[in-house]
Amino acid sequence: MVSTSSHKAVIIGTRPDRTEQLQNCTNSFNTSYKVIIVDCDGYEVGKLKWVLNNTDIDEFIFLQDTVEVKDPRFIDICFARPESVSICNYPSLFGCYLGKYKRSVLAKMNLPDIKDKLGSVEYEMQIGRDYYKFEKPFELFDDLRNVDNFVEKFGHKVMKIENDYLIKYKTIYNRNLL
Repeated sequence: MVSTSSHKAVIIGTRPDRTEQLQNCTNSFNTSYKVIIVDCDGYEVGKLKWVLNNTDIDEFIFLQDTVEVKDPRFIDICFARPESVSICNYPSLFGCYLGKYKRSVLAKMNLPDIKDKLGSVEYEMQIGRDYYKFEKPFELFDDLRNVDNFVEKFGHKVMKIENDYLIKYKTIYNRNLL
């Protein structure tokens, strides 16, 4: 079990084939909080479950490896809030699974076993509603939404959504790409 003295951490979810994305993410920010890289099956939900099952962390910010931090002050903003924080609120709470989660809330939820990308995309629409049953999260950013801004990144065309604090490079931005 991974133990942290502050019981707070930043979790970055990744996969073995995403070295370039992970390096881009981790090189984009510094923080005084422990940063843990999680690479396991089950897509984003599998990584949330991994944190519950393998750490004693009480609160954590979950970022995908396709996030690039422009201004890390949002991490302090999230941890200063007593409630959970939905970082991205599009298409619903915890869009792209980005947020500050609490162990106490996730432990009450019946997190599904995600077997494929479609299941992950579908649960992305549901996780915020399930979470809200136990705690209403603070909605941090309402400006991270799909846009008509595409760039070449990580060897392919991705949608680039951003605000003053972060960039999210989306490989899957519509169901036709599944």
